[in-house]
Amino acid sequence: MRILYIDVDCLRPDHLGCYGYARATSPNIDGLAADALVFDRCHTSDAPCLPSRAALFSGRFGINNGITCHDGPASQLRYAGSGHSHHSEGRMLMRVFQDAGWNTVSFSGFAQRHVAWWFTAGFTEYHGNKLPGGSEQAEDVNALALDWLRERGREDNWFLHVHYWDVHSPYECPDEFIEAAADGPLPDFPDEQTIRCHHQNVYGSRTARDWWGPSWESWCKNMPDEIADRASFARMLNGYDGSVLYADRAVGELLEVLAGLGIEDETVVILSTDHGEAVGELGMYFEHGNACEGVTRLPLIIRWPGLTDGGRRSDALIYQLDLCPTLTQMLGLPTPGRWDGASFAPALRGEPFKGRPYLVCGCGIYSFQRAVRTHRWRLIRTIHSGIYPLEPLYLFDMEQDPNQTHNLAAERTDVVAELDHMLSEWWHEHCTGSDASLDPFQLQMAAGFTPDLYCSLDAMLERLKDLGRDDQYQDLVRRRLERPPLPTPWGSVLI
Repeated sequence: MRILYIDVDCLRPDHLGCYGYARATSPNIDGLAADALVFDRCHTSDAPCLPSRAALFSGRFGINNGITCHDGPASQLRYAGSGHSHHSEGRMLMRVFQDAGWNTVSFSGFAQRHVAWWFTAGFTEYHGNKLPGGSEQAEDVNALALDWLRERGREDNWFLHVHYWDVHSPYECPDEFIEAAADGPLPDFPDEQTIRCHHQNVYGSRTARDWWGPSWESWCKNMPDEIADRASFARMLNGYDGSVLYADRAVGELLEVLAGLGIEDETVVILSTDHGEAVGELGMYFEHGNACEGVTRLPLIIRWPGLTDGGRRSDALIYQLDLCPTLTQMLGLPTPGRWDGASFAPALRGEPFKGRPYLVCGCGIYSFQRAVRTHRWRLIRTIHSGIYPLEPLYLFDMEQDPNQTHNLAAERTDVVAELDHMLSEWWHEHCTGSDASLDPFQLQMAAGFTPDLYCSLDAMLERLKDLGRDDQYQDLVRRRLERPPLPTPWGSVLI
């Protein structure tokens, strides 16, 4: 058996044809999905990049593995081991494969970009590509990964992780892909009225009027200074969709080499991402800084020869990290006892599978939030609003309002109480008792770390003042400066 895991950064599922998108952004991914199990309700437990991959490759929620943010104490993995010992009950996913004799290989610059050296644990071969800490383009990744596949692909028992950054801003794919992606209708949301409302009333980095920060200058031709109307929104969306199409071509090259080697029927192909993007949800544009549906929902496409031929779909609620025990169960490998995942192997085998009754999903940059997702509802609690006018509590009816435009928290207090109880029970399950975890969000704030990593409070206040937006300036002052400061007992120690 062989496993090819294709990891496309920042990929919203609803911008793929196989998930219903009208633009022709993903012909190769769509072809893969035609013979795969496609999950419609897969979410990351923790967003964005660092927390999400920590959750997947450790098999544990961020509240347990320690990573919910990109900096501070909440960016430090609680690695299950010390000295020369790697604890078996909290083993990293790749170490499970490695211990079973698999060759585990990654082509990704992730470890350097996010100062996450633990990410290499369990990879027999780790290729950081050619830009230390940078975002190389898909053709640069494939220049190395395709050679490896041609030379080693016919060997048995390998797990190959190939990571593409292109769908992450700043959308610097060749013009031909942007032009091709633009040859299709824009999605209905956000409409002109919504954009203008956001432009007028929402402040903070990566919002309609304050798109970039802290320099407040565009640094890529596909990124307008502001998203003031549908025309400027289209310019940004074309860059995003063009980058999806560009990454899709790279995916097609991988699949073509598999076919050429004659190993398609002996290779499981999995395609997913770390997180999506907010594209207007809660007033944020083309960024992953809140716990809206667009950020936590992921594509998960699994082609398992002999099991998924002809293609199937599942609407079961699952976490991406549920993939970990699913793979070990399907392959007869040991499953570490401290993993948080629950296997969805029955779904792969075509058996009845209900999934989880609800999910808890967090976000740890730009804001600190946690969301509860059921099949119908999404509750979002804001732990720290950052430099944004975020409400403490949101409730959205995802069947009637999938774009999360109407906050029902005050109207449906019965649903708020039910979902808030789920969140409380989940938190107490992990943070109380003899085996309790310390919530990384609480450690982060106690150490004085805010969500302002990419745009400071001072920079945002200065911009609001310079633009004469006095009401918004005063609102941000009230939210951030008129409350007692957080204690900083040991914040500088870990940094």
